[in-house]
Amino acid sequence: MDSFLWAEDATKRLDFEPMFPDSRRGGTPDDQLEAMHRIGFHFGTEESEVDQSVAAAFAPADEMTGVRLTPEFLELATFTCEFIRNR
Repeated sequence: MDSFLWAEDATKRLDFEPMFPDSRRGGTPDDQLEAMHRIGFHFGTEESEVDQSVAAAFAPADEMTGVRLTPEFLELATFTCEFIRNR
């Protein structure tokens, strides 16, 4: 299962699975609808031109940020992850 999550200032703005773009969640789930159509996501009974895979989950990020997330970019990037446990 793949997913796309757009969060801004600790607020979930858009969350969806690329195979099911009709099922969007978040505070502003339709803000990127025009961009999603432009990228090639189709909704309802329309056939999709987008490869509904991991790569498709990166397409909205490319569109929104202007940063091209290529395999080379991801291989060379440094990621920081932290786990916070609530007690």
